Amino acid sequence: MPQIIRLLFLFCMLGCSKIVCATALEKQISDLIHQQLIDVKVDKVVINYPTAKPQLSCDSPTLAILNKNKQWGNLTITARCENITKYIQIYVAVSGHYVIAKQAISAGTLITEQLVKMQSGQLDKLPATVILNQSEVINHLALRNINDGEVIKNSMLQKNWYVKAGQTVKVIINGEGYSIATHGKTLSNGALGESINIKLNTGNVVEGVVSEKAIIIINK
Repeated sequence: MPQIIRLLFLFCMLGCSKIVCATALEKQISDLIHQQLIDVKVDKVVINYPTAKPQLSCDSPTLAILNKNKQWGNLTITARCENITKYIQIYVAVSGHYVIAKQAISAGTLITEQLVKMQSGQLDKLPATVILNQSEVINHLALRNINDGEVIKNSMLQKNWYVKAGQTVKVIINGEGYSIATHGKTLSNGALGESINIKLNTGNVVEGVVSEKAIIIINK
């Protein structure tokens, strides 16, 4: 009888150890996923395991996301213990907000706040190029007709270029106690508020910010 009790106790201890390890691993994976989403405003994150987790030879493996370009949906985690790497399949379900059209938008229209709105839903069920921040849509041009309520994606929009590459522009160089006006040629397209490179008449290439009146350079 004492032998049976000892065996039962041993089995319980082994079972509890596996549960603790599994819980610790799941916490590590959860921390890794949340770290990847640190710059995304999300409402809820749920991590599911569609397949059984592999047996690992250490309690604290080195974890990494194999497909780093994806933030949710089907992901593969690599778990490395010393020289042995194993793979863990997970599904990350994320709920959050994304941009949709508030009304029908015609191709060529400049997007304003009145034309779009935020909507909540499952981000993992939407296209990867869906836009999550309204600020990334405003002052962009619609490349095609967008239906009322349609999800806004990057491929639907183009920046509203204020200057284009090769254009001669006025350049204002501001320094401590002085301001110099000159001209130069833009080396790329630029929207208002963007930084672009300009080749000055002197031949020097400098970086400046696109404004309504000129390219502004702060000479530090």
